[in-house]
Amino acid sequence: MVAVRVVFAAFLVMTLGLMGFLENWRSKIGWSLAVVFGVIAFEPALVAPIGRLLRNHNLTIIDGVAILLVLMVVLLFGALRAANGKSAKSLNIINQLVDEQAFDDFDKDYGAVQFNPITVVIPAYYEAANIGKVLESIPRVVHNTAVSVLVVVDGSPDGTDKIVKEHGDFASYVRVNRGQGAALRVGYHLAIEHGAQYIVTLDADGQYDPEEMRDLVEPVLNDEADYVQGSRRMGNYVTDDMIRVLGVYWFNWLIGILIKQKITDSSNGFRAIKAQVLKDLSLSEDQYHAAELLILSMRKNYRVIERPASMYPRTSGHTKKGHNLTYAYHYARVIFKSWLRAI
Repeated sequence: MVAVRVVFAAFLVMTLGLMGFLENWRSKIGWSLAVVFGVIAFEPALVAPIGRLLRNHNLTIIDGVAILLVLMVVLLFGALRAANGKSAKSLNIINQLVDEQAFDDFDKDYGAVQFNPITVVIPAYYEAANIGKVLESIPRVVHNTAVSVLVVVDGSPDGTDKIVKEHGDFASYVRVNRGQGAALRVGYHLAIEHGAQYIVTLDADGQYDPEEMRDLVEPVLNDEADYVQGSRRMGNYVTDDMIRVLGVYWFNWLIGILIKQKITDSSNGFRAIKAQVLKDLSLSEDQYHAAELLILSMRKNYRVIERPASMYPRTSGHTKKGHNLTYAYHYARVIFKSWLRAI
């Protein structure tokens, strides 16, 4: 039964190699399997009983190897879970450090500034060509309520933050590019910390019409809703990307099934939210943030309604969301991940 000993010796080497590769030397499953494989491989007296066991159950050496492979898969799954946990912990620490640096930089630039009750938070990544026109089109008083504007520049050294400051608006420069969701979390924190009561989010690429903000914020100002989601399907939607249009319908149907509430445009970036709602949510997605924000809000029974929000082609530049298939995969992942978190 030399073949059996060789197989178990190979599994011993694979087990120790896998533990070393993943730096998971504390795995109880791994060490248990390593001991079993090692004893069988180097103790001839144990090979004969294994051979008899295989013959008594009409199993071949291939069947035995298949069983051991199943055990290896269990080991790999446990090791990957442990590695993923370590990675998530490290990423969380990095995010905290980047956020704290952004908060400190903002405090150095502006001190104890007080924002107006309505604060527009705009994430921006290489939008120097567009941000000026967007800022100029934002109304500064809505329903007799003053409006502040905060642009969070997500690590792009193209001078977007300088343009914002030249317009007299607030700019927060995050030194590391992490994604729209991470930039918005920084903006939410700063807006709430400096006195904002209602947060409006708006993209920096000129695709939305800021004048429609009046209808968007009215329900939250009148306490008719806690969260107002803009909907391109209820407004004027101009696009030649039919795949993206079909994706809007599909993902809205999926979220409606999971949450049991009809939504016509879950990925729209134009929204108005009470600051208290954002305080109550634990947001973690660095990208594809829209689904997480919407699903968690609805699962916490906040009053979510929709209002028309027109959407037009970008005024210049190109989208940062990636290819349609890539976007669809990641957006679906965030939908299911957020839904599971909220159960």
